[in-house]
Amino acid sequence: MRSRESTAPAPMKQEAELLRRILDALPYPIFWKGRDLRYLGCNVAFTRVAGLAHPDAVVGLTDYELPWLKEDSDFYRGCDQQVLETGEPLSPVEESMRGSDGRQRWTQTSKVPLRDEQGAVRGVLGILVDVTARREAQEQLQLAVAASEAANSLLTAQVAEREAMQRALETSELRLRTAVRGAQMIIWALDARGTFTFSDGGGLAALGLQPGQVVGQSVFDVYSGVPDVLASARRALAGESFIYDNEVAGIHYETRYKPVFNESGALTGTIGIATDITERRRYHERLETELERTRGQLLQVERLATLGTLAAGVGHELRNISTVLNSLRGSFTECAERGVPPDREELEELRWACEHVATHGRHLMDLGRPGPTRVERLDLRELVAGALAMLRTAGIIRHVKVSSSAPESPLWVEASRTRVEQVLLNLVGNAADAVEPVRDRPAEVHVRLFEAREGFACCRVEDTGVGIPEDKLSSIFEPWFTTKAPGRGTGLGLPVVRTLLQELGGDVSVESQVGKGSAFTFRLPSALSPG
Repeated sequence: MRSRESTAPAPMKQEAELLRRILDALPYPIFWKGRDLRYLGCNVAFTRVAGLAHPDAVVGLTDYELPWLKEDSDFYRGCDQQVLETGEPLSPVEESMRGSDGRQRWTQTSKVPLRDEQGAVRGVLGILVDVTARREAQEQLQLAVAASEAANSLLTAQVAEREAMQRALETSELRLRTAVRGAQMIIWALDARGTFTFSDGGGLAALGLQPGQVVGQSVFDVYSGVPDVLASARRALAGESFIYDNEVAGIHYETRYKPVFNESGALTGTIGIATDITERRRYHERLETELERTRGQLLQVERLATLGTLAAGVGHELRNISTVLNSLRGSFTECAERGVPPDREELEELRWACEHVATHGRHLMDLGRPGPTRVERLDLRELVAGALAMLRTAGIIRHVKVSSSAPESPLWVEASRTRVEQVLLNLVGNAADAVEPVRDRPAEVHVRLFEAREGFACCRVEDTGVGIPEDKLSSIFEPWFTTKAPGRGTGLGLPVVRTLLQELGGDVSVESQVGKGSAFTFRLPSALSPG
């Protein structure tokens, strides 16, 4: 006797085959089991997780015969039994799963009962959404942002058992359509000319469309006013399989296209799946905002750390100037009592002391002030000279031979004075720390200025210090990473240097060799000469 499948009308077989292809095109693993909790079928995505060669290979197996851990299999079967006994769908739950590759994953799982024509529960249908990346991202960002659950649209699909599909193709079609329309996504199929042959999904309502409304129409007519959709349709009809993000009617979608070929390899059409990711995008925008705020706080922390180091040395210098001022005060008092003018050299010494007090105070206030700073046209030579003077005043490079070289003509840049000064203070201060333990060769730091051909003004800070091991070079710009001894560094100096330079349109690079020294080179876009 011929089977129901062989006697089913050809159009029904074709549509069932299309539905099967759509099921296999879905990125989410889907499976269904009988009342004995043995697998009756699955889609291609599930076979990849289970390490099977074909969806048919799962038929008749139990969870204990798949690469899951025993305790996980016990949990899965307990959930399945609950659905069978209650006849109610199981609310989405997050659970762990170890796939055939041995990797531990987290999935968000939904399970619904499968019923026969009389309404009796015949099995369980399950849909898995991989949320591993989301969970890992939440764990990594727990120091910067509050954990926030990312909304995931779940596909609740109903498909018939393998035996039920053979007996009644029309019943399987109804169940699959019901599942697709219950999900917040859009699924469609185009023939080789771009005509819709299938259109369904719960996401159509947001676009003001009904399932099947555009079937028979050309995608190039329906979306003639949306160039992005037309361009992606042309790519798909050229045989390309791809994923991209787009926006239609104010809704953001993650759209997947997969071409369909016949047995001879000719393109017969393409299948598209669009998932609403509007909430996910808003979530990431909130994360970016929070990360930017945290980055600003880290910048201020490092700025205050630099300020504290300078303040200690500057305080000593100010005490010396205070001694000079007290001496001058006594001399001026004596001159006033005798009715004679102050000595010219003493007046010049007073001017010098006042200027130094004002200069040190301005630098300390500028470095400690949060928020945006003024960008102006500056001569990089003057900035380097000022930064080295501050470091000498603070005593940071007092016991290190520091030299500099620069071209005779100015090196003009458009930059923030305080931010470039902070870059210089960090790099030269680090170089001074690196040469401190050197005993077998001269402890020297050299700052060289030059102009690159690409239109950049460059500053190279070289030292003869201990050097950085090659395996650590790739990590020195990461926050909290430091090669200094405990208590000598925050691990924020170099990340802040890179951030400051990137904000000014520049960058920084490093060369180093253990036992010979290091060289940090930063560059900033050149500016036209004033006037």
